[in-house]
Amino acid sequence: DGEFAFEVNQRDKDQIIEFMKDPKEPPPPPPPEAKWEEVDSEVVHLNDDTFKTFLKKKKHCLVMFYAPWCGHCKKAKPEFMAAADKFKDDPKVAFAAVDCTVQTGTCSTHDVKGYPTFKYFNYGKNSQKYMGGREELDFITFMNDPQNPAPTPSPPPAESLEDQWKAFPGYKSLVFLTSANIDSVIADNVQVLVMFYAPWCGHCKQMKPDFAEAAEIVQKEGLGVLGVVDATVEKDLAEKFNIKGFPTCK
Repeated sequence: DGEFAFEVNQRDKDQIIEFMKDPKEPPPPPPPEAKWEEVDSEVVHLNDDTFKTFLKKKKHCLVMFYAPWCGHCKKAKPEFMAAADKFKDDPKVAFAAVDCTVQTGTCSTHDVKGYPTFKYFNYGKNSQKYMGGREELDFITFMNDPQNPAPTPSPPPAESLEDQWKAFPGYKSLVFLTSANIDSVIADNVQVLVMFYAPWCGHCKQMKPDFAEAAEIVQKEGLGVLGVVDATVEKDLAEKFNIKGFPTCK
């Protein structure tokens, strides 16, 4: 009937198809893990009120902008903390972190588009995006000589929404959703399962092949429609449907 029902946790092709045959609300998710700021480490957790003041006091500060749900962030955290520990006796050097799901003002000011994003600051000025590796030694090497970082590669050309899916069999059965067509697609179909994703998201990349293949089967069996939304482009849709992490299926 075109109304949002609930979020879906299935990411495997067969699970998606079985769900579309008999949609049922999944059980509640497990309790959230401990907040990063509650973990004992040398990383300083900053907020919108403390960010500028703290950075002005540090000659070298590497800031990790992150989201608690981000898989790549979770992988980088222990490496970042280990590197911070190596500089704990140097008052001029700091490793800091900002939770962008809470400190939205700071993250917006510094144009954070994806997670994790690392930026280097010199007394709160001359910020530059850190494009190096995400292991302990990479962070240490950079902070030992932050004024002369390794050259960064040129970014790849932007892909269209359809181009992002062309490599996966079944992609032609997907409906590529935007703010211009999503309402009509939902209204015209009894069942629509939408995957909200970000192109840089590792978990999304893992899910794409199964979702595309499932779309073809779901279409052939008349079970409904599988659609996709690039939430980094369709930010209004991500906000409208309360998307907090990637991938999210609704």
